[in-house]
Amino acid sequence: MLFLTKDEHRIVLDRLVTLGKSITGVPTHDAGIEFTSLLSCFHLHCIGAAQSILALETQFGSEWFPTTTGYIIARSIFEVDVTSHYIALDPTNRSRQYIDFEKVILKNKLEAVERNLTSPNVSWKEGAMLEFQNYWAPKKASIDAEYSLISSQFEVGGKRVRNWSGKSLYGMAKAVDHVEAYESYYSDLSSFAHVDVMMANRFLRNDGLSKGDGPAWSMRAEEGDVGKVYLYADTFLTCFLMLLGKEFKFWDDKKVLECWNFPEAAGRESKITRK
Repeated sequence: MLFLTKDEHRIVLDRLVTLGKSITGVPTHDAGIEFTSLLSCFHLHCIGAAQSILALETQFGSEWFPTTTGYIIARSIFEVDVTSHYIALDPTNRSRQYIDFEKVILKNKLEAVERNLTSPNVSWKEGAMLEFQNYWAPKKASIDAEYSLISSQFEVGGKRVRNWSGKSLYGMAKAVDHVEAYESYYSDLSSFAHVDVMMANRFLRNDGLSKGDGPAWSMRAEEGDVGKVYLYADTFLTCFLMLLGKEFKFWDDKKVLECWNFPEAAGRESKITRK
């Protein structure tokens, strides 16, 4: 385990993006066009997300790096990585199941608008009526019919499941041996997506900008924040690119791990490694 600086982690992410963008075409996977299409979409998302993180530091610099935004973007790469690995365990069936879940999402949205048609809140009721008449009403019959064809896949005990796999993200992470990443990294990243006190602490703290007794409002990143965003994004994107390379024979794991090659960091092993 090497200890990398913030700038080295940024270089790793840039190298991973360059590797990911080197793909010139995606062959149809043996598992079918659905699996091929999903991994292609996930790949585009991960590369775009990584480039967005790089652009944030270019735009704002390290001192004023928008930590909460960076963490939320990194979080999405982890969710894509876990989802991709879980689908890859049974690519043909799970790809179709993942795609079919769109019909559940549309059914849920339709029902939500229909409930709002009788809302006691006049503004919501009027808004729901306009949305229903102009968008959902023409689609209602087809949405209901398509949902009825796949409903048995997504109902347990008469209740509709809340996600496509029937598992929580933790359940999927456990199934693909990503528990450590979930417990060590994802819980940290989720603080910012869920707007808990850890997110607020990035802005409400006494960092010398105020001489008052209370905390000061500041957009300044905490020490180590930018490096952690890169560390998380590097880790998740590395894992995803390994899977992508394996499934489509683009490259082997060694090629991906070369993006972490810093000979000058060899003497900075972590203490836990040297024990």
